[in-house]
Amino acid sequence: MNNEFPEALKINKRKKLSTREFKADDKLYHAFSREDLSEDGVIEVNSIRFPDFSCNWGRFSQPGHVRFRKNGNMTDGCYSFTVLTSRYKGIATPVHDPVDDEFFPNYSHVEVRELYEGEDVLFEPPKNRKKKKSSKSRRLEYRKNLLNNIAIELELI
Repeated sequence: MNNEFPEALKINKRKKLSTREFKADDKLYHAFSREDLSEDGVIEVNSIRFPDFSCNWGRFSQPGHVRFRKNGNMTDGCYSFTVLTSRYKGIATPVHDPVDDEFFPNYSHVEVRELYEGEDVLFEPPKNRKKKKSSKSRRLEYRKNLLNNIAIELELI
């Protein structure tokens, strides 16, 4: 793999997009490492940090681009799921959140953020908002659904 930083991830004066710009079948890419796997090589449900789960938006990224992030590794694997999956039961929604970093810019960066009761999937939950105490069973159901709907895009190296 070419270790040169991908041009597609650079901000290049592009503007942040609204939640309305996501299409249901758009892919969201997330990196995984050996530490995220169970002994039998399956991605662990507890490896999914939810809420505020970072991904790359497939509209502006390729699976291998997840390796070009702060603390990323060229040996990381990548899995994907759709925007529709991320909006499971209206529990969460993806928010375009470009990372304007001198060394690791990422225009494709998305955070899957938890929605409060009554908020629509097109609503944009603010970054770092104080989290309401949501039930552990609800968050676990969400993470399990996500795992049931992932596709491995890149195996670990």
